[in-house]
Amino acid sequence: MHRPLSTSNATQHHYHKFPRQIGEIAHRYNVEELHLSFTQGSWRSEQWGPPTISGHGAGAEVRAKITEDADEDWRGLTNALSGVFCASLNFIDATNTNSPQLSFKGMRHGYLPKENVCTENLTPWVKQLPCQGMAGLGALLNPYRLYNMHFHSMSVDLAPIAVDGKEVLGYKQTLAVVVNPKTFGLEDEWTLAQLVDRDVKAACAAAERSTIRVLQGGGSDRVVLEPKPESEDVVDGYRFGVYDAKKQGGKLENIKFSVDTGAAARQRAAQPAIVAHRYVTGHGGSSGGVESTIVNNSDKVVHVSYMDTLPWYLRLYMHTLTVESESLVDGTASKLKPSSMHYKPAVDRGRPALLELEMDLPAQSRVTLRYGFDKGFLKYSEHPPDANRGFNIGPAIVSYTPIDTDLACAVGAMLEGTGARKCTARVYTELFLASLPTPDFSMPYNVITFTCTILALFFGRMFNLLTRDFVVLKETKDAGQSKKDE
Repeated sequence: MHRPLSTSNATQHHYHKFPRQIGEIAHRYNVEELHLSFTQGSWRSEQWGPPTISGHGAGAEVRAKITEDADEDWRGLTNALSGVFCASLNFIDATNTNSPQLSFKGMRHGYLPKENVCTENLTPWVKQLPCQGMAGLGALLNPYRLYNMHFHSMSVDLAPIAVDGKEVLGYKQTLAVVVNPKTFGLEDEWTLAQLVDRDVKAACAAAERSTIRVLQGGGSDRVVLEPKPESEDVVDGYRFGVYDAKKQGGKLENIKFSVDTGAAARQRAAQPAIVAHRYVTGHGGSSGGVESTIVNNSDKVVHVSYMDTLPWYLRLYMHTLTVESESLVDGTASKLKPSSMHYKPAVDRGRPALLELEMDLPAQSRVTLRYGFDKGFLKYSEHPPDANRGFNIGPAIVSYTPIDTDLACAVGAMLEGTGARKCTARVYTELFLASLPTPDFSMPYNVITFTCTILALFFGRMFNLLTRDFVVLKETKDAGQSKKDE
């Protein structure tokens, strides 16, 4: 669907390919830009290499640009998306919403790190496709295989694009998975149908183009394709083998993959330019800290933006913030001063703390950020059912503009047909668990049982005294004589 941003008449919208649900929600709540993602697992850069999509963190993430940035529109948007995608997005409120100034300027950002992704989210996501699950991409999605993979992320994006000189709203759905064929009993050779455990059906008739593209070169050289790709696309230095369903009469190709498992083929995955990790430090129930590590593997200085959101019950102290840089070449360490910083303190039960930093990462370096926090006390009613497990804290986000080629940007440009272009790459760190002071939830049970025991004993004794008749038994002489005879 193409929707002019200046148009307010819903009858002018076209829902031939654009999902009507999403279009009406965007129109009703004045949405200019939207990103919604559901992710299970974390991308392991050291093992899998550069991500094929811009980073997604585990859980559910919503960010949106609203025309007047009204609280009512934001609440309505999250509640509407919650109903459409069968998710807990209605729990995004003021306590887990922020408005970044450096990473996502002009947008509201909400995160649910504990959101579990399942078929309840996949089914409505598939229904937004033009052919739903009858043909094309939707027909290849097998939930039994999809949720048994190492990494799974699906997203919905709305963003303004230019068409015929006019600014319109473009819609995009993205699905990214990482699968190990050996998990499903497949060895060195398998077909696309065997991998997804579904028959390869025809392409979606409503699609203007329907292609399967396979990355060639690099670590993919050890994968042999049969039949060979009909053509190749080169985007930003990356080669993609292309299978065009339109040229095959609308029939998707059942590709056969053969993997060379020789010693020469077992090579380490290429490292992305930026890798980020985050850990929780400290022990005890009163205080703790965060240590984030950002590694620049490139030979050039990279300008990055770092954003971290901590809930209000982790009281961040900015005077504990330190930034250190260590060279990966000779190990020399030095202090690093951020070029800009934005900090918004938390309000108890009102809003989270927001920390944003912009800095230049030296070439071939490891930058470590450390800052401490105190742990607040929660009311007993504010603890989750599994309070002793801890609280999930959302990931930190590192944003940067790639200087050299970037796989995620190349894939995005290839799918949009725009060619090489500059884009913003994002890296999400892992979640961490924050253990807070937990009350003894067994005490109410102990008090109830102790009180009920006392009441039962008291009531029983008083009930017996009030209802029982006490009669004095007198022993007669005849009875006494008969006992002596016996």
